[in-house]
Amino acid sequence: MHSTDTTVGKQRLLAKPITKIILAIIIGVGLIFSISDIQKILTLAQKIEPAFMFLAFVAAILSYLFIGLALKRLLDLVGECLSFKEMFVISWVSTSVNYLVSTGGVGGLTMRIFLLRKKKISFSETFLVSFIHNLLLNGVLIGFVIFGFGHLLTNNGLRLYHHLTSGAVLAITLTLSFLAAGSVINKAFRERFIDFFYKLINRISFRFTGRVIFKKGSLEEFKEEFHQGISLMLERKREMILPLFYVFLDWLCCLLTLYLSFITIGYRISPGILLVGFAVGIFVSIISFIPGAIGIMEGSMAAIYYSLAVPLEVSIVAVLLYRIVYYVFPFVTSILLYRPLFREAKAMKVSGVTHRSAIPAESSPSGPKGIDQSEFP
Repeated sequence: MHSTDTTVGKQRLLAKPITKIILAIIIGVGLIFSISDIQKILTLAQKIEPAFMFLAFVAAILSYLFIGLALKRLLDLVGECLSFKEMFVISWVSTSVNYLVSTGGVGGLTMRIFLLRKKKISFSETFLVSFIHNLLLNGVLIGFVIFGFGHLLTNNGLRLYHHLTSGAVLAITLTLSFLAAGSVINKAFRERFIDFFYKLINRISFRFTGRVIFKKGSLEEFKEEFHQGISLMLERKREMILPLFYVFLDWLCCLLTLYLSFITIGYRISPGILLVGFAVGIFVSIISFIPGAIGIMEGSMAAIYYSLAVPLEVSIVAVLLYRIVYYVFPFVTSILLYRPLFREAKAMKVSGVTHRSAIPAESSPSGPKGIDQSEFP
């Protein structure tokens, strides 16, 4: 009887997040198709070029490959050596899980911790490497955002509100870049910066939910890991060049996947407009509470492309192709090929083996790339 109850409990645990994802897909896709011409979308879908579609899959795989190379190099820097094959599998599974959280309560970081623990790598080293990788990811993303919106500002064919919006986003991005640079260079500034956002986020959370997100203990742990990560980066500046280069290539392949999704249906989009829509989709997905930002990311990207004179149906089809190639394909292959690992990781999380209360019982939604919210206390 006890065994039956346990089985039912596990099935319910797995069913909850999957139900959320299915509902998000239905609602998101429904909203997208409700504002478009379905006949035009079907016509565009029939024009898909298999050769370019194949290249889009290649670009997506290369992006995950560079994620693996970056993580491998960072592990090398903390004295842990894994083969490229091992690191590629770990990055493929953990990153794809993180894009469509949560699966059976397993977040991207939890999966990475589990896979690396099987290779005898500690939690602290896994967290440190993941943290530095996120810093590099978001640093490069800021550069892409500045380039994209800077390109828009120099485009004389746009309307006034496009220039104003681009200027505002560019100003915010440059301000964040300045704050990030100050946090890296000056430890005292770094402490004040962390404390400010700690209090701000807790106040907002308490105002709307009646509880705080970050507790004092988790804040101190976060500060310790943050200082340790920054110190490692500053002490080994030259050795950070290679993982930074891999991160740049990762983003480039990610963008190439989106670009090829447009080319697949016969539409050539300018690099500047491509970057702007991509950046908007990333930022919207980061703040979204929908699992994997399903529907939210597609809708925001399609809307920004449409506002920049890209046909609505073209935008929708291209973005949906991008979602399938870059997110759904890796996620499905991870589930099919490494299903036993998901069961083991879920059991590890339920039993509390992951250590530290900083890892939530159920991962918060995270963006497709960049900030993995499950990786912070």
